[in-house]
Amino acid sequence: MSFSRCGGALVAACCLILMVSGVPNAALAERDSRTDPIPAQRQTTAPTIAPEPAVAGIDAAIDRLQRSQRLATLPVDWAGLKAFYAGGGQALWVTPSGYSLLGSLLILQVPRAVGAGMPVPVELQSAVAEIPPQPLPGTIADVEALLSAVYVAGGYDTLSPVGAKSGSAALLEGLRDAKDQPRMVATQFPSFHMLWRLHATLPTYGGYYERGGWPTVSGTQKMEPGDKEPRVREVAERLLVTGELPVMGTDPELYDPALEIAVKAFQKAHGLNDDGVIGKRTIEEMNVSAEQRVKMVLLNLERMRAESPDMQDRFVFVNIPSTELRVIENGVTTYHANAIVGKVSRKTPLLKSVIFQAKLNPDWSVPAKIAAIDMLRHELEEPGYFVSKNVRVYTSDGRQVDPRAVNWQEVKQSGYFPYRLKQDAGPENALGPMKLDFQNDHSVFIHGTSAPKLFAKQDRFFSSGCVRVDDPLGLATFLLQDDPSWTRQRVDDVVKGGKTTYAKLARPVPLHIVYMTAWVDEQGVAHFRDDVYKRDPSVRIPAGLVAPTLVAQQPAASAPTIRQGSHK
Repeated sequence: MSFSRCGGALVAACCLILMVSGVPNAALAERDSRTDPIPAQRQTTAPTIAPEPAVAGIDAAIDRLQRSQRLATLPVDWAGLKAFYAGGGQALWVTPSGYSLLGSLLILQVPRAVGAGMPVPVELQSAVAEIPPQPLPGTIADVEALLSAVYVAGGYDTLSPVGAKSGSAALLEGLRDAKDQPRMVATQFPSFHMLWRLHATLPTYGGYYERGGWPTVSGTQKMEPGDKEPRVREVAERLLVTGELPVMGTDPELYDPALEIAVKAFQKAHGLNDDGVIGKRTIEEMNVSAEQRVKMVLLNLERMRAESPDMQDRFVFVNIPSTELRVIENGVTTYHANAIVGKVSRKTPLLKSVIFQAKLNPDWSVPAKIAAIDMLRHELEEPGYFVSKNVRVYTSDGRQVDPRAVNWQEVKQSGYFPYRLKQDAGPENALGPMKLDFQNDHSVFIHGTSAPKLFAKQDRFFSSGCVRVDDPLGLATFLLQDDPSWTRQRVDDVVKGGKTTYAKLARPVPLHIVYMTAWVDEQGVAHFRDDVYKRDPSVRIPAGLVAPTLVAQQPAASAPTIRQGSHK
């Protein structure tokens, strides 16, 4: 069936999805009448869904569904279903006149999850697809029973079907009592593509772990292509296990071209400079145990599951550990940029917001902490720094003063910084030629930089919390493309003109700044990154990790073909 045929209830469900994935209504980091956000379109608190009355004949409907054998191969706790309704469990999915809002949402969410790569058993997909736009007369109880069975048999946690781990009554009671029922349904049927790509690799890494992992590489001395020594064999044996190296070379101790290709692939997947030189960092990453990699997969699956209900069909995605920004549309990266993020002492915050505007030739109101520490240090180390960098100095009452007339050494000694700093737009501006405006409480932006050389570094944790991108004008042009008047030529011309200009996005785009240390890319390659901010808690590997589950038994979804971004 076409799910759009479910009429007003499904339209309401779509609206509900938008409402529950809203962003905090935080104050703008930089106040200006021209930086007012778009009018609020989503509320931040999910509405309470009132329970429906009990369904007459539900026990008989459950018996009919069980006898039909439609779901015979799935872990449905039929007794638990009856117990839920017998214990006063009211209808979740239907009303006397049709589907409830929650029922319409479940019908919509299942195919969304399948489209994202969730291996929902075909029996459940067929059952949901055959549900009519409105329940036929006399079938209300049968539809309620079927949707409850779909929910308990098809929903997943990150390791196994939830229906196999908890009774049906407990699962349905949890949904009934949840403060945010739509979010719970979206969490049980996640529609976040990255989650299912990472989930597909869990049996592989679980297998490495249960087979004892991989060989380690000794020493820390550098190895380069063409070298011949016993430690080259260790590298080859290590990469044979995880598949970067297909076969051992004829001379295992020679660092030959085939091994160089394998080393570069490993380096790229672990955030290292893929130059083929095997140094200390590369060896350290090769020696991370299979046990630790499995734990990273499990931890990040939980992170992705928590994020999944908020992930729209199109969004900007900044992953702090990978120092990258992506625009993702329907699970596919359509734009990619290298990024610089916050240093350990000034971490980039996790946040959800909406980018509504690009500011070309931005000026910069320097945050008080940066002014009192970093900018003051620059001026003391290089007298005249403020003048050379077009930084204006203001007193607390708004009077501009000549920075050359201030005794900055005395200011430092006093321990009190009584000035406000503002940097004019231009080539010296720390924000570069562009910044993106979005609401947040942290005074952080996505912007360019006046120090592009830092993008050549392997580890790019240099900012005071903002996200810097390597092609800010390319990113601005990409986000503005829904307005045909904003061509790249126009963007370049505006920047050359030097005038601060505000360009509102015709289609504001959600922003997610996240912290994920393991993921699988669109080509199926597993990536791992260091826990630079020390935010990865210890996790336990459950017993029977690689035992067959419904997820493992389903054929893996083919990875979507990546469309190159405008400058990738």
